[in-house]
Amino acid sequence: MPVRPDSFPLELPLVRTARPKRLVAVAVVLAVAAAATVLPWSHGVDHGEGAVAAPMWPVPEPYPVTDDPVETLTDVPPGSEYVALGDSYSAGYGLPDPTRLPTNACAQSARDYPHRIAARFGLDLTDVSCAGATSRDVVSGHQFRGVPPQVRALSDRTRLVTLTIGGNDADLFGTAASCLALSARGPVFSGRDAPSCRSTLVHDGVDDLEVRIRSRVALGIADTLGAVRRAAPNAEVVLLGYPAIFPDAAHTPERGCFRSALDLGSLAGSFPRDTYPFTDTDVRYLHGVQRELDDVSRVAADAAGVTYLEVFTDSQAHSACATKRPYVAGVSLTGTGDLSRIDLEPGALHPNPRGVAWLTARLAAALRSTAG
Repeated sequence: MPVRPDSFPLELPLVRTARPKRLVAVAVVLAVAAAATVLPWSHGVDHGEGAVAAPMWPVPEPYPVTDDPVETLTDVPPGSEYVALGDSYSAGYGLPDPTRLPTNACAQSARDYPHRIAARFGLDLTDVSCAGATSRDVVSGHQFRGVPPQVRALSDRTRLVTLTIGGNDADLFGTAASCLALSARGPVFSGRDAPSCRSTLVHDGVDDLEVRIRSRVALGIADTLGAVRRAAPNAEVVLLGYPAIFPDAAHTPERGCFRSALDLGSLAGSFPRDTYPFTDTDVRYLHGVQRELDDVSRVAADAAGVTYLEVFTDSQAHSACATKRPYVAGVSLTGTGDLSRIDLEPGALHPNPRGVAWLTARLAAALRSTAG
């Protein structure tokens, strides 16, 4: 998962419109941002040749496993083998202190929730989570050259497995990245001035994303959990859901969530921080997509006999839309002064430090219940 976007030339002559010049300039910046930014969770990029696996251990500070943990679990005592699987939400994408494991391109952080859980309970952690991972990468695929499928880290000695998976199978985050909009009413710039992403994904009443989630994504999650259970038959397995990125109606401000990713300063390469550039329509639509993913994840976990930690409902008031105590970071862009390059900052639409701490607390509480 993370992939840096390539440079993208700003070609002002391509813009032909009667809009005021300042608005045209801002619109061009957003169009360039949408087109030039390849999100770290994009999975249509060939990762195979550029990344080489690093040694799997040891993990650096600041979360070493200690001999004197804060607390212990009866069924998973100190020193037990703990393996963390999954995607960028497991890996702590965008947080500091990179582990460079299992390869640099995975953008794994020593501040992710697996490291915090291992430190809290004194567990022997092997963290193979990797930004951009799909269910196939967990079970059978080689996401990067030299990096084996994540499930190979498991054995009959493994006592705890945690994972977050499914978002990249659904392309939820890549879809969200394509929904950057000029205003709360649109347009978005990835769909020829389409008024919203929903308008490009729902055809004759059929929602392309919903169909994908209910079929391919649901099957992928189910297959992943089955493979985990077979590879780690003696382990407590916890599948974590995704916290809210897009809030429900009850937690959407009366005037909407929209916060522009651009202002006039963007023309000089200075961008607003922690923005939320999604139309009102897409906030409602993508909330529904997230809810669908949460539902199929719960069903798959129940069928596999593993614990499902549902965090979507309880994080509605702390989505990326929230301006007070959000658990998920908003969108921040970076770029050169001449606008020859515009990137999405790492960590956009991913748990921020507050969110990771909250996920850790929720997971610790679940473990006390199931393994304490």
